[in-house]
Amino acid sequence: MATNKTAYEETKDAIMDNKHSIGEKAPGTPFALVALSYLTVLAIVCVTLGFAIWAMR
Repeated sequence: MATNKTAYEETKDAIMDNKHSIGEKAPGTPFALVALSYLTVLAIVCVTLGFAIWAMR
């Protein structure tokens, strides 16, 4: 019987596995992690900059 893992479970298993690299275990995961981390940092910078501009007025 095949197991259906969610993307979260697959990513978690790939990160926790010390024998194989993330790219070997879940090929699309490294790109997704990098892309989402850049978007998260961009969002934090935009919110901080918006708050600073709002506070100066």
